[in-house]
Amino acid sequence: MMADMADGVLLFGGTFDPIHVGHLIVARRVREALDMSRTILIPAAVPPHKMDRPLTAAAHRLAMTRLAVEGEDDFAVDDQELRRDGPSF
Repeated sequence: MMADMADGVLLFGGTFDPIHVGHLIVARRVREALDMSRTILIPAAVPPHKMDRPLTAAAHRLAMTRLAVEGEDDFAVDDQELRRDGPSF
């Protein structure tokens, strides 16, 4: 039997370059399937598998991610990966 995770938080990371409705659908479905209360989206800084291509500036990807979930009480955005050095998984 699965433990009650209604107070749990789903951490959902990605490059989000750009974020799109598919990201939000997957995050919402996983959160519902696991019976968690909210989702925190975590934009990646420089993923090691994408170091060979240009990425949209981190500040812009963060802003797009925040705009994508504006007004959605069960979503939040965390910029911790964008504030640290090194590859971002």
